[in-house]
Amino acid sequence: MRFCSLASSSKGNISVVYTDNTTILIDAGIALQEIELKLSALNISPNNINAILITHEHGDHIRSVGALNRKYGIPIYCHVKAYDSLVSKLGKLRPNSIFTFSDIPFSVGDFVVDSFQVPHDVPYACGFNIYHNTKKISFVTDLGHVTEDIISRLYDSRLVVLESNHDEKMLLANPKYSMNLKQRIKGNNGHLSNIVSAKVVSLLAVNNVKQVLLAHLSEENNTPTLCYNTVSDYLSSVGIEPGVNIKIFVLDPHALSPIFHITS
Repeated sequence: MRFCSLASSSKGNISVVYTDNTTILIDAGIALQEIELKLSALNISPNNINAILITHEHGDHIRSVGALNRKYGIPIYCHVKAYDSLVSKLGKLRPNSIFTFSDIPFSVGDFVVDSFQVPHDVPYACGFNIYHNTKKISFVTDLGHVTEDIISRLYDSRLVVLESNHDEKMLLANPKYSMNLKQRIKGNNGHLSNIVSAKVVSLLAVNNVKQVLLAHLSEENNTPTLCYNTVSDYLSSVGIEPGVNIKIFVLDPHALSPIFHITS
């Protein structure tokens, strides 16, 4: 099983999880041409993609979902509770090409996908655990707070993609953002800050997670260096050694990430 991020920020998100036989996109929130170029760099043909999993309906996650379906016929999978609000935003789709899932795991080719709800300001948003044989990766972004249930779902994952959206001081000092917008981002249905993400990572480190990719960084209210240092400093403060007890990597907002191979 392999994972690669094609883009990860408040302006656009798309990732790919794949084996030799099955390829799944998680969201498709950047321009179609950019998606095609990046998939080509990975030697992945859009014609061979088995599914697009939708986390939620915001534009930075669904911008090109409809276009990929219309051009390549890629099936779209969304939670049944998100269907009504999502489908009107995708435009005309190929017939019988959008599928709903509930809280019961389902299969897509080589993968078993298990979704779970996360708190965000949409009718329904979800994270994913994706399994291939005995291996598991987890994907959770766009959530305003974490619960014990959400964190426990990430335990034992070979790789966790976790939101680390903003630095609270940068956000509050940002003159471009209204107070209402700041409160939305900081709120229980907004986005995780660096320090909250750091606390989550510290729990993952002692529950059999060896690598975390910090994702969905705000380009207005965060920097990769600040994000990494905040998480690393917190881990060190609680006796967890970054790079030894758990590996930390910050996903680039626009560039392809390395390909992460999940082999054991």
